[in-house]
Amino acid sequence: MKKAALLLAALLSVSAAAAQTPAPAKAKDAPAGGRMTLYLEAMDGQGWQWFFLADAVRRGLPAATLAVSPLVTKMEDGTFAARRGEAELAESYRLAVLAKVWPARQLNYLNARSLSPAADGWRDAALFAGVNPDELEKRASAEGKAALAEAYARSAAAGADATALFIDGRRYEGSQRLMPLYEAVNAALPAARRAAPPAGYTPKPKPAPPGFWVVLSSGAMRNDQLVAVFDRYFEGIKPQNLDYDSAERAAKFPALEFVPAYIVAATSDAKARLANEVQAGLFKEVGGYLVYEDRQRRGLYAGRAEKPNTVELFVMSQCPYGVLAENALFDAEKNKLLPEGTKLEIHYIGDVKKDEKGGTVFSSLHGQPEWEENARQLFIAKAFPAKHRAYLAERNKDYSSPDWQKAAKAAGIDEKAVEAGFEEGKKLLAEDFAITSALGIGTSPSIILGGKQFMVGLGELMKAPGFEKVPPPGQASGAGCAAK
Repeated sequence: MKKAALLLAALLSVSAAAAQTPAPAKAKDAPAGGRMTLYLEAMDGQGWQWFFLADAVRRGLPAATLAVSPLVTKMEDGTFAARRGEAELAESYRLAVLAKVWPARQLNYLNARSLSPAADGWRDAALFAGVNPDELEKRASAEGKAALAEAYARSAAAGADATALFIDGRRYEGSQRLMPLYEAVNAALPAARRAAPPAGYTPKPKPAPPGFWVVLSSGAMRNDQLVAVFDRYFEGIKPQNLDYDSAERAAKFPALEFVPAYIVAATSDAKARLANEVQAGLFKEVGGYLVYEDRQRRGLYAGRAEKPNTVELFVMSQCPYGVLAENALFDAEKNKLLPEGTKLEIHYIGDVKKDEKGGTVFSSLHGQPEWEENARQLFIAKAFPAKHRAYLAERNKDYSSPDWQKAAKAAGIDEKAVEAGFEEGKKLLAEDFAITSALGIGTSPSIILGGKQFMVGLGELMKAPGFEKVPPPGQASGAGCAAK
């Protein structure tokens, strides 16, 4: 999505160092402080960022230690599950066995694994760490369950249910930055084993971060990756969570239009640091605050009127994911799998503006053929409402073909009437693009249910009561075409 991409794209990248590292100190030789423990979901990108930071700190502070424990979920029947499926669970078994049988080699394995992301990259990582991959595979099969049970007991005792870093048994709550973590671990070491600052260095005072609030609604979770991005602008910034329905939110932020909302006090320093993002339209300045609306997952159009029994589907007509979502909803509509009385609306994603001569200029992610097709579809929906679904069903079989006339003929629509109505279609498209832009929607497919509930992808709609029987669209969850 446009906003998320601009704010996150360059800030969430991670690089790994793969040099051979010295073996960590054995537990009996460990210092009284400076013991880092990372509870890691084996395929969690955010968790790997924590590993790279913690391992770098360990390199810089020889008296510190780092242990990595795989993090999984225990099911009611006693079996284990990983959030990202069987591949992550298999890697968790290997990490548990490494921690138990070859603890001095685990960190080298992890560094190598970060550079060998293929499904069988663990074999190269094992060789790099000096472990026979066949022996690791054998032990993971025979001893993995018991080793993972021990790892689960450790994470449960620590209270870690998602990737988390602990220092001497306490959860690290500081910034996901190198030097704040370095300073926290260094301070935890015995005084005699701490690293001194470079000779003559006097640290400059750090500006206090601005106030920071995250407003959430039911079903919407805080995006900690996004919080980490804010921390890169303002070191040490701490969010205060507010529920949209709370009195405190109503008093402090009465005019919110969409949640989740990430809100920063509009101090002069904050405005200076975020000047480019504000100019790009990523933030709204409202009542002395800078507001970022996160439309990456689920949300609520708090200030919008309800539209009962209505599904608004926002697509690009030549986006494969949007087409799959259309087809799935049309099938559900035809087979009476939607809640009774459900109205389905199709809207389009793109931009419209005036040129220097006052003419209307359209743009769409997949180029001119896409916005022209959008205009045709809107005209057909207005002029031939009874044949609109039939046209889309046929058109979606070959949505990128320039031969739209074939679909019109199959649906029994007069092609010349569509051509004659193209200018009217453009007017309808300008109005439709204005609606989509005002809502800040840039990912196809996006959905608004009942006028207020926002979600990206058909998989999210299938979680809503009454929509469980919508046929799966045959695409990965969250997949879509994102504008700009």
